[in-house]
Amino acid sequence: MNTIKAWCGLCLLAPWLVGSVQAAAIEVTNAQGSLRHAPVTWQAPPNAVLPFAVSGVAKGFHFKAQAQLRWQVQAGRYEAAQEVQMPLLGGRRQVSTGQLTAQGLQPEVFMDRARKEYSVSFDAASGQITFSRGSPAAQWQALTQDRVSVFFQVAGMLAAAPQDYPQGTRIAVQAASNKSVKPWVFVVDRQENLQLPAGGIKALKLLHLDADNAQAGAHASHSALWVAPQWGYLPVRIRMQESANDSLDLQLQTVPEELRK
Repeated sequence: MNTIKAWCGLCLLAPWLVGSVQAAAIEVTNAQGSLRHAPVTWQAPPNAVLPFAVSGVAKGFHFKAQAQLRWQVQAGRYEAAQEVQMPLLGGRRQVSTGQLTAQGLQPEVFMDRARKEYSVSFDAASGQITFSRGSPAAQWQALTQDRVSVFFQVAGMLAAAPQDYPQGTRIAVQAASNKSVKPWVFVVDRQENLQLPAGGIKALKLLHLDADNAQAGAHASHSALWVAPQWGYLPVRIRMQESANDSLDLQLQTVPEELRK
């Protein structure tokens, strides 16, 4: 997978009902591979607009860019958005909107705007997830995420019960792109002290495995996400690397005023 295209699909770059729906939407396993059956709890991260400095390599070409991740919660609803300006690819904006539940996010619409615009609709009444670009509909499952909301679903799970996610825990989340639903897997790694443009930040590292390598060992992937416990586990760094000639690194540029309070 091309890293730059993957980032645009990544959007920076769901818990849900107990029973079969829960198992289908999100699965949490411990380091020994045992599935956890306890209901998942969720706590909303604080509202924030996060600016990122972007550096990367595309087919050997080094570049720098800017990105922004926006998260807002109000009156039982949420909006999550990411915007990025990439060399050669131009600008892209992806937005997820939906409802808050006691167990996490329930997306309703996912919009993907670049040279063309696509949308994904999550319709509980019909039991379908539909794609405007004409791909076959997918089965709707409560709290299946999209490629923006997935990060805030995972953040809220960690914030609500950090003790439930020790090193080695694997979190698998079904997430919709603009054409299909596939699992994203995050493996809890360790705490690290990062030196970012925004300054020194203590963060938890999560290894990221997409649908193409979800069955591989955790260290088979060079993609990773760092989240800050002091800010409700919001992302502060995202790194993707496919090869020496194809990589991407997003680092928090400044600490937004709303997180300094």
